[in-house]
Amino acid sequence: MWYVTNLGEVRCVDTEGFHDNENDGPVTNEEQLIKDELAKRASRAVSAPAPNAKPPASKPAAPTTYNMQHEADVVWVYDMMKEMGISQHNMANCSITAAGDVLFVSTSNGVDVEHNYIPAPEAPSFFAMDKNTGKVLWSDNSPGLNIHHGQWSAPTYAEINGQAQVFFGGGDGYLYSFDPAGDGAGKSKLLWKFDTNPKIAKLELMGKGTRNDIICTPVVYDGLVYVATGQDPEHGEGVGTMWCIDPNKRGDVSKELAFNAADPSKPIPHKRVQAVVEKEGDFVRPNKNSAVVWEYAAFDADGDGENAFEETMHRTVGTPAIRDGILYIADFSGLFHCLDAKTGKVNWVYDMLSACWGSPLIVEDKVYIGDEDGELSVFKHSADPSEAMKEEDGEMVPFYATNNMGASVYSTPVVAGNVLYISNQTHLFAITPDGK
Repeated sequence: MWYVTNLGEVRCVDTEGFHDNENDGPVTNEEQLIKDELAKRASRAVSAPAPNAKPPASKPAAPTTYNMQHEADVVWVYDMMKEMGISQHNMANCSITAAGDVLFVSTSNGVDVEHNYIPAPEAPSFFAMDKNTGKVLWSDNSPGLNIHHGQWSAPTYAEINGQAQVFFGGGDGYLYSFDPAGDGAGKSKLLWKFDTNPKIAKLELMGKGTRNDIICTPVVYDGLVYVATGQDPEHGEGVGTMWCIDPNKRGDVSKELAFNAADPSKPIPHKRVQAVVEKEGDFVRPNKNSAVVWEYAAFDADGDGENAFEETMHRTVGTPAIRDGILYIADFSGLFHCLDAKTGKVNWVYDMLSACWGSPLIVEDKVYIGDEDGELSVFKHSADPSEAMKEEDGEMVPFYATNNMGASVYSTPVVAGNVLYISNQTHLFAITPDGK
Protein backbone atom coordinates (compact mmCIF):
# COMPACT_ATOMS: atom_id res chain seq x y z
CA MET A 1 0.00 0.00 0.00
CA TRP A 2 1.25 3.48 -0.86
CA TYR A 3 0.26 6.81 0.68
CA VAL A 4 1.45 10.36 1.29
CA THR A 5 2.11 11.28 4.93
CA ASN A 6 1.66 14.59 6.75
CA LEU A 7 5.48 14.74 6.86
CA GLY A 8 5.71 15.13 3.09
CA GLU A 9 6.73 11.51 2.51
CA VAL A 10 5.59 8.83 0.10
CA ARG A 11 5.46 5.57 2.06
CA CYS A 12 5.12 1.97 0.97
CA VAL A 13 3.91 -0.51 3.60
CA ASP A 14 3.20 -4.23 3.57
CA THR A 15 -0.56 -4.74 3.95
CA GLU A 16 0.12 -7.90 5.99
CA GLY A 17 2.24 -5.93 8.44
CA PHE A 18 4.39 -8.25 10.55
CA HIS A 19 1.72 -10.95 10.61
CA ASP A 20 3.65 -12.71 7.84
CA ASN A 21 6.66 -12.86 10.21
CA GLU A 22 8.78 -10.99 7.66
CA ASN A 23 10.39 -7.57 7.79
CA ASP A 24 10.25 -6.35 4.23
CA GLY A 25 12.90 -3.80 3.33
CA PRO A 26 14.97 -1.83 2.68
CA VAL A 27 13.48 -0.22 5.81
CA THR A 28 14.09 -2.77 8.58
CA ASN A 29 14.58 -0.64 11.70
CA GLU A 30 10.90 -0.11 12.54
CA GLU A 31 11.26 -1.43 16.10
CA GLN A 32 14.10 0.94 16.95
CA LEU A 33 12.14 3.86 15.50
CA ILE A 34 9.18 2.94 17.72
CA LYS A 35 11.41 2.79 20.80
CA ASP A 36 12.90 6.17 19.98
CA GLU A 37 9.47 7.73 19.49
CA LEU A 38 8.15 6.29 22.76
CA ALA A 39 11.17 7.68 24.56
CA LYS A 40 10.52 11.14 23.09
CA ARG A 41 6.89 11.03 24.18
CA ALA A 42 7.84 9.99 27.69
CA SER A 43 10.35 12.82 27.90
CA ARG A 44 7.77 15.38 26.78
CA ALA A 45 5.27 14.03 29.31
CA VAL A 46 7.45 15.06 32.23
CA SER A 47 6.24 18.53 33.22
CA ALA A 48 8.67 21.28 34.16
CA PRO A 49 9.23 21.53 37.95
CA ALA A 50 7.71 24.44 39.85
CA PRO A 51 10.08 27.25 40.95
CA ASN A 52 12.27 26.24 43.92
CA ALA A 53 10.91 22.70 43.78
CA LYS A 54 13.29 19.82 44.22
CA PRO A 55 14.02 18.00 40.98
CA PRO A 56 12.58 14.50 40.74
CA ALA A 57 14.93 11.72 41.70
CA SER A 58 14.65 10.33 38.20
CA LYS A 59 12.53 10.61 35.09
CA PRO A 60 9.88 7.95 34.62
CA ALA A 61 10.93 5.18 32.32
CA ALA A 62 9.82 5.38 28.70
CA PRO A 63 6.86 3.16 27.84
CA THR A 64 8.00 -0.15 26.47
CA THR A 65 4.67 -1.83 25.80
CA TYR A 66 4.20 -2.35 22.10
CA ASN A 67 3.52 -5.31 19.89
CA MET A 68 5.31 -5.43 16.55
CA GLN A 69 2.53 -7.63 15.21
CA HIS A 70 0.32 -4.55 15.40
CA GLU A 71 2.82 -2.16 13.84
CA ALA A 72 3.25 -1.24 10.17
CA ASP A 73 5.92 -3.03 8.17
CA VAL A 74 7.42 -0.12 6.23
CA VAL A 75 9.00 -1.21 2.95
CA TRP A 76 10.40 2.12 1.74
CA VAL A 77 10.08 5.86 2.38
CA TYR A 78 10.66 8.75 -0.02
CA ASP A 79 11.00 12.17 1.62
CA MET A 80 9.80 14.78 -0.89
CA MET A 81 11.05 17.72 1.17
CA LYS A 82 14.53 16.27 1.63
CA GLU A 83 15.02 14.77 -1.82
CA MET A 84 13.19 17.32 -3.99
CA GLY A 85 13.24 20.48 -1.91
CA ILE A 86 9.46 20.63 -1.84
CA SER A 87 7.85 23.36 0.25
CA GLN A 88 4.33 22.15 0.92
CA HIS A 89 1.75 24.77 1.79
CA ASN A 90 -0.66 23.89 4.64
CA MET A 91 -0.16 20.16 4.22
CA ALA A 92 1.05 17.34 1.99
CA ASN A 93 -2.17 16.00 0.53
CA CYS A 94 -2.40 13.62 -2.41
CA SER A 95 -4.17 10.35 -3.10
CA ILE A 96 -1.60 8.39 -5.07
CA THR A 97 -2.60 6.92 -8.44
CA ALA A 98 -1.04 3.67 -9.65
CA ALA A 99 -0.80 2.16 -13.13
CA GLY A 100 1.19 -1.04 -13.47
CA ASP A 101 4.46 -0.60 -11.59
CA VAL A 102 4.31 3.21 -11.66
CA LEU A 103 2.96 5.61 -9.03
CA PHE A 104 1.88 9.16 -9.85
CA VAL A 105 2.12 11.79 -7.11
CA SER A 106 1.33 15.48 -6.65
CA THR A 107 3.81 17.13 -4.29
CA SER A 108 1.66 19.92 -2.75
CA ASN A 109 4.43 22.43 -3.48
CA GLY A 110 3.12 25.93 -2.77
CA VAL A 111 3.51 29.42 -1.38
CA ASP A 112 5.14 30.39 1.91
CA VAL A 113 3.20 30.62 5.17
CA GLU A 114 2.64 34.37 4.69
CA HIS A 115 1.44 33.90 1.09
CA ASN A 116 4.11 36.32 -0.13
CA TYR A 117 6.24 34.18 -2.43
CA ILE A 118 6.95 30.66 -3.68
CA PRO A 119 9.96 29.24 -1.77
CA ALA A 120 10.70 26.41 -4.20
CA PRO A 121 9.51 27.28 -7.74
CA GLU A 122 12.01 24.89 -9.32
CA ALA A 123 10.88 21.95 -7.20
CA PRO A 124 8.60 19.39 -8.88
CA SER A 125 4.84 19.71 -8.70
CA PHE A 126 4.23 16.23 -10.12
CA PHE A 127 6.30 13.09 -10.45
CA ALA A 128 6.25 9.39 -11.30
CA MET A 129 8.03 6.69 -9.31
CA ASP A 130 8.64 2.94 -9.30
CA LYS A 131 6.17 1.45 -6.84
CA ASN A 132 8.53 -1.38 -5.89
CA THR A 133 11.65 0.65 -5.12
CA GLY A 134 10.53 4.25 -4.65
CA LYS A 135 12.87 5.41 -7.41
CA VAL A 136 11.75 8.60 -9.16
CA LEU A 137 11.26 8.00 -12.89
CA TRP A 138 10.46 11.54 -13.97
CA SER A 139 9.25 14.83 -12.55
CA ASP A 140 7.72 18.10 -13.74
CA ASN A 141 7.67 21.62 -12.33
CA SER A 142 5.50 23.32 -14.96
CA PRO A 143 3.48 25.49 -12.51
CA GLY A 144 6.74 26.98 -11.20
CA LEU A 145 6.38 30.63 -10.22
CA ASN A 146 2.71 30.62 -11.25
CA ILE A 147 1.46 28.53 -8.32
CA HIS A 148 -1.48 30.37 -6.74
CA HIS A 149 -1.55 28.78 -3.31
CA GLY A 150 -0.93 25.04 -3.01
CA GLN A 151 -1.36 21.87 -5.07
CA TRP A 152 -3.67 19.26 -3.59
CA SER A 153 -5.34 17.56 -6.54
CA ALA A 154 -4.87 13.83 -7.04
CA PRO A 155 -3.73 12.57 -10.47
CA THR A 156 -5.80 10.42 -12.84
CA TYR A 157 -4.59 7.77 -15.28
CA ALA A 158 -6.41 6.62 -18.43
CA GLU A 159 -5.77 5.07 -21.82
CA ILE A 160 -7.62 6.96 -24.55
CA ASN A 161 -7.52 5.93 -28.21
CA GLY A 162 -4.32 3.96 -27.70
CA GLN A 163 -2.47 6.72 -25.82
CA ALA A 164 -1.92 6.39 -22.08
CA GLN A 165 -2.28 9.72 -20.27
CA VAL A 166 -1.85 10.90 -16.69
CA PHE A 167 -3.71 14.04 -15.70
CA PHE A 168 -2.49 16.44 -13.01
CA GLY A 169 -4.43 19.44 -11.71
CA GLY A 170 -1.84 22.18 -11.31
CA GLY A 171 -1.68 24.86 -8.66
CA ASP A 172 -1.58 27.40 -11.49
CA GLY A 173 -5.09 26.48 -12.61
CA TYR A 174 -3.90 24.42 -15.58
CA LEU A 175 -4.88 20.81 -16.15
CA TYR A 176 -1.85 18.95 -17.50
CA SER A 177 -1.75 15.71 -19.47
CA PHE A 178 1.56 13.81 -19.60
CA ASP A 179 2.75 10.62 -21.21
CA PRO A 180 3.07 8.26 -18.20
CA ALA A 181 6.37 6.93 -19.60
CA GLY A 182 8.03 10.35 -19.48
CA ASP A 183 10.67 11.34 -22.02
CA GLY A 184 13.05 8.53 -21.09
CA ALA A 185 15.57 10.95 -19.58
CA GLY A 186 13.97 11.69 -16.23
CA LYS A 187 11.74 14.49 -17.44
CA SER A 188 8.06 14.75 -18.25
CA LYS A 189 6.58 14.50 -21.73
CA LEU A 190 3.70 16.95 -22.04
CA LEU A 191 0.80 15.91 -24.25
CA TRP A 192 -1.44 18.91 -23.62
CA LYS A 193 -2.37 21.58 -21.09
CA PHE A 194 -5.60 23.46 -20.47
CA ASP A 195 -6.12 26.73 -18.57
CA THR A 196 -9.27 26.32 -16.48
CA ASN A 197 -9.50 30.07 -15.79
CA PRO A 198 -10.61 32.93 -18.04
CA LYS A 199 -7.53 34.91 -19.04
CA ILE A 200 -8.94 38.04 -17.40
CA ALA A 201 -9.54 36.26 -14.08
CA LYS A 202 -7.50 37.79 -11.27
CA LEU A 203 -5.75 36.20 -8.30
CA GLU A 204 -6.23 38.01 -4.99
CA LEU A 205 -5.17 37.07 -1.48
CA MET A 206 -7.53 34.98 0.65
CA GLY A 207 -9.71 34.02 -2.28
CA LYS A 208 -11.17 37.44 -2.99
CA GLY A 209 -10.41 37.18 -6.70
CA THR A 210 -11.77 35.10 -9.57
CA ARG A 211 -8.68 33.06 -10.53
CA ASN A 212 -9.10 29.53 -9.19
CA ASP A 213 -7.08 26.37 -8.61
CA ILE A 214 -7.89 22.71 -9.25
CA ILE A 215 -8.63 20.93 -5.97
CA CYS A 216 -10.77 18.09 -7.35
CA THR A 217 -9.53 14.96 -9.10
CA PRO A 218 -9.92 14.92 -12.91
CA VAL A 219 -12.47 12.34 -14.09
CA VAL A 220 -12.42 10.38 -17.35
CA TYR A 221 -15.75 9.16 -18.73
CA ASP A 222 -16.57 7.88 -22.21
CA GLY A 223 -13.32 9.24 -23.66
CA LEU A 224 -13.67 12.76 -22.24
CA VAL A 225 -12.04 14.51 -19.28
CA TYR A 226 -14.02 16.40 -16.65
CA VAL A 227 -12.56 18.87 -14.15
CA ALA A 228 -13.91 21.66 -11.95
CA THR A 229 -12.25 24.68 -10.36
CA GLY A 230 -12.11 25.81 -6.74
CA GLN A 231 -9.92 27.08 -3.94
CA ASP A 232 -8.84 26.26 -0.41
CA PRO A 233 -12.10 26.09 1.60
CA GLU A 234 -10.65 28.65 4.01
CA HIS A 235 -10.90 31.17 1.16
CA GLY A 236 -14.68 30.95 1.18
CA GLU A 237 -17.14 31.05 -1.67
CA GLY A 238 -16.68 32.32 -5.21
CA VAL A 239 -17.36 31.63 -8.87
CA GLY A 240 -16.24 28.37 -10.44
CA THR A 241 -16.42 26.41 -13.68
CA MET A 242 -17.10 22.80 -14.62
CA TRP A 243 -15.22 21.79 -17.80
CA CYS A 244 -15.50 18.93 -20.27
CA ILE A 245 -12.34 18.51 -22.38
CA ASP A 246 -11.40 16.44 -25.44
CA PRO A 247 -8.10 14.72 -24.51
CA ASN A 248 -7.15 13.84 -28.08
CA LYS A 249 -5.66 17.21 -29.02
CA ARG A 250 -2.07 18.25 -28.29
CA GLY A 251 -0.29 21.38 -27.13
CA ASP A 252 -2.05 24.29 -25.43
CA VAL A 253 -5.73 23.37 -25.79
CA SER A 254 -7.15 26.16 -23.59
CA LYS A 255 -10.36 27.92 -24.57
CA GLU A 256 -8.47 31.14 -25.29
CA LEU A 257 -4.92 32.44 -25.63
CA ALA A 258 -3.26 35.63 -24.39
CA PHE A 259 -1.47 38.10 -26.68
CA ASN A 260 0.06 41.57 -26.41
CA ALA A 261 -0.23 44.47 -28.83
CA ALA A 262 3.57 44.68 -29.11
CA ASP A 263 3.57 41.38 -31.02
CA PRO A 264 -0.03 40.40 -31.73
CA SER A 265 0.94 37.22 -33.58
CA LYS A 266 2.73 35.50 -30.69
CA PRO A 267 1.07 34.22 -27.49
CA ILE A 268 2.59 35.73 -24.36
CA PRO A 269 3.85 33.69 -21.39
CA HIS A 270 1.36 32.94 -18.64
CA LYS A 271 1.25 35.38 -15.72
CA ARG A 272 0.41 34.27 -12.19
CA VAL A 273 -1.84 37.06 -10.96
CA GLN A 274 -3.70 37.85 -14.19
CA ALA A 275 -2.95 36.31 -17.57
CA VAL A 276 -4.33 39.27 -19.50
CA VAL A 277 -3.92 42.83 -18.21
CA GLU A 278 -5.65 45.05 -20.74
CA LYS A 279 -4.01 48.29 -19.62
CA GLU A 280 -0.64 46.72 -20.46
CA GLY A 281 -1.74 46.00 -24.01
CA ASP A 282 -2.75 42.39 -23.42
CA PHE A 283 -5.75 40.91 -25.19
CA VAL A 284 -7.49 37.58 -25.70
CA ARG A 285 -8.15 35.53 -28.82
CA PRO A 286 -10.14 32.30 -29.12
CA ASN A 287 -7.84 29.29 -29.39
CA LYS A 288 -8.27 27.49 -32.72
CA ASN A 289 -6.77 24.41 -31.06
CA SER A 290 -9.17 24.51 -28.13
CA ALA A 291 -10.27 21.15 -26.70
CA VAL A 292 -13.36 22.51 -24.93
CA VAL A 293 -16.37 20.27 -25.39
CA TRP A 294 -18.49 22.31 -23.02
CA GLU A 295 -18.20 24.55 -19.97
CA TYR A 296 -20.67 25.18 -17.19
CA ALA A 297 -20.37 28.40 -15.21
CA ALA A 298 -23.95 29.68 -15.24
CA PHE A 299 -27.31 29.12 -16.92
CA ASP A 300 -30.34 31.36 -17.18
CA ALA A 301 -33.00 28.83 -16.21
CA ASP A 302 -35.89 31.28 -15.95
CA GLY A 303 -34.90 33.36 -18.98
CA ASP A 304 -34.86 36.67 -17.12
CA GLY A 305 -31.47 37.65 -18.52
CA GLU A 306 -29.71 37.28 -15.18
CA ASN A 307 -27.90 34.47 -13.41
CA ALA A 308 -29.26 34.03 -9.91
CA PHE A 309 -27.48 32.14 -7.12
CA GLU A 310 -29.14 28.84 -8.08
CA GLU A 311 -28.18 29.45 -11.72
CA THR A 312 -24.45 29.64 -11.02
CA MET A 313 -21.62 27.15 -10.61
CA HIS A 314 -19.41 28.04 -7.67
CA ARG A 315 -16.01 26.94 -6.42
CA THR A 316 -15.77 23.29 -5.53
CA VAL A 317 -13.33 21.04 -3.73
CA GLY A 318 -15.31 17.94 -4.71
CA THR A 319 -14.91 15.63 -7.68
CA PRO A 320 -17.75 14.95 -10.15
CA ALA A 321 -19.41 11.53 -10.24
CA ILE A 322 -20.78 10.25 -13.56
CA ARG A 323 -22.94 7.30 -14.59
CA ASP A 324 -25.38 6.66 -17.44
CA GLY A 325 -24.41 9.98 -19.01
CA ILE A 326 -25.49 11.89 -15.89
CA LEU A 327 -22.95 14.04 -14.02
CA TYR A 328 -23.31 15.14 -10.40
CA ILE A 329 -21.15 17.71 -8.63
CA ALA A 330 -21.58 19.72 -5.44
CA ASP A 331 -20.13 23.20 -5.03
CA PHE A 332 -18.80 24.92 -1.92
CA SER A 333 -21.78 27.29 -1.85
CA GLY A 334 -24.08 24.33 -1.19
CA LEU A 335 -25.58 23.70 -4.62
CA PHE A 336 -25.83 20.15 -5.93
CA HIS A 337 -25.74 20.20 -9.74
CA CYS A 338 -26.97 17.48 -12.09
CA LEU A 339 -25.79 17.86 -15.71
CA ASP A 340 -25.85 15.98 -18.99
CA ALA A 341 -22.29 14.64 -19.22
CA LYS A 342 -22.24 14.83 -23.02
CA THR A 343 -23.60 18.34 -23.52
CA GLY A 344 -23.28 20.13 -20.17
CA LYS A 345 -27.02 20.85 -20.19
CA VAL A 346 -28.40 21.43 -16.71
CA ASN A 347 -30.88 18.77 -15.63
CA TRP A 348 -31.57 20.15 -12.15
CA VAL A 349 -29.98 21.96 -9.21
CA TYR A 350 -30.72 21.44 -5.52
CA ASP A 351 -29.75 23.88 -2.75
CA MET A 352 -28.43 21.98 0.29
CA LEU A 353 -28.26 25.28 2.23
CA SER A 354 -24.81 24.34 3.53
CA ALA A 355 -21.27 24.16 2.18
CA CYS A 356 -20.14 20.88 0.66
CA TRP A 357 -16.53 19.63 0.90
CA GLY A 358 -17.01 16.12 -0.47
CA SER A 359 -17.92 14.32 -3.67
CA PRO A 360 -21.08 12.43 -4.64
CA LEU A 361 -21.33 8.64 -4.50
CA ILE A 362 -23.56 6.75 -6.96
CA VAL A 363 -24.67 3.28 -5.80
CA GLU A 364 -27.39 1.38 -7.66
CA ASP A 365 -30.21 3.95 -8.04
CA LYS A 366 -29.06 6.17 -5.18
CA VAL A 367 -26.84 9.27 -5.13
CA TYR A 368 -25.31 10.25 -1.77
CA ILE A 369 -23.84 13.64 -0.85
CA GLY A 370 -22.96 15.10 2.56
CA ASP A 371 -22.71 18.71 3.73
CA GLU A 372 -21.29 20.88 6.49
CA ASP A 373 -24.59 20.90 8.40
CA GLY A 374 -24.12 17.16 8.88
CA GLU A 375 -26.88 16.14 6.51
CA LEU A 376 -26.49 13.22 4.13
CA SER A 377 -28.86 13.69 1.20
CA VAL A 378 -29.90 10.64 -0.82
CA PHE A 379 -31.31 11.33 -4.29
CA LYS A 380 -32.68 8.90 -6.84
CA HIS A 381 -30.26 8.54 -9.74
CA SER A 382 -32.12 10.37 -12.50
CA ALA A 383 -31.79 13.33 -14.85
CA ASP A 384 -35.48 14.05 -14.26
CA PRO A 385 -35.91 16.29 -11.20
CA SER A 386 -39.38 14.86 -10.56
CA GLU A 387 -37.76 11.43 -10.17
CA ALA A 388 -34.55 12.47 -8.37
CA MET A 389 -36.59 14.37 -5.80
CA LYS A 390 -40.07 14.36 -4.30
CA GLU A 391 -42.39 17.03 -2.99
CA GLU A 392 -42.84 17.53 0.74
CA ASP A 393 -44.72 20.46 2.24
CA GLY A 394 -44.57 22.29 -1.07
CA GLU A 395 -40.81 21.87 -1.52
CA MET A 396 -38.69 19.46 -3.55
CA VAL A 397 -36.44 17.30 -1.35
CA PRO A 398 -34.10 14.32 -2.01
CA PHE A 399 -36.22 11.33 -3.06
CA TYR A 400 -34.94 8.79 -0.54
CA ALA A 401 -33.90 10.72 2.54
CA THR A 402 -32.04 13.53 4.23
CA ASN A 403 -30.26 12.03 7.23
CA ASN A 404 -28.61 14.10 9.93
CA MET A 405 -25.31 12.46 10.86
CA GLY A 406 -24.86 14.48 14.06
CA ALA A 407 -21.83 16.49 12.93
CA SER A 408 -20.40 18.01 9.76
CA VAL A 409 -19.80 15.59 6.89
CA TYR A 410 -16.63 16.75 5.14
CA SER A 411 -15.86 13.43 3.44
CA THR A 412 -17.16 11.39 0.52
CA PRO A 413 -19.28 8.30 1.31
CA VAL A 414 -17.75 4.97 0.26
CA VAL A 415 -19.22 1.51 -0.37
CA ALA A 416 -17.17 -1.66 0.13
CA GLY A 417 -18.33 -5.22 0.74
CA ASN A 418 -21.99 -4.16 0.59
CA VAL A 419 -21.42 -1.74 3.48
CA LEU A 420 -21.82 2.04 3.28
CA TYR A 421 -19.12 3.95 5.17
CA ILE A 422 -19.64 7.59 6.15
CA SER A 423 -17.45 9.72 8.38
CA ASN A 424 -18.52 12.93 10.03
CA GLN A 425 -16.39 15.29 12.09
CA THR A 426 -16.30 12.90 15.06
CA HIS A 427 -17.39 9.40 14.03
CA LEU A 428 -17.08 6.74 11.34
CA PHE A 429 -20.32 4.93 10.49
CA ALA A 430 -20.67 1.54 8.79
CA ILE A 431 -24.21 0.94 7.51
CA THR A 432 -25.51 -2.31 6.03
CA PRO A 433 -28.44 -2.58 3.57
CA ASP A 434 -30.80 -3.47 6.43
CA GLY A 435 -29.90 -0.21 8.13
CA LYS A 436 -27.86 -1.71 10.95
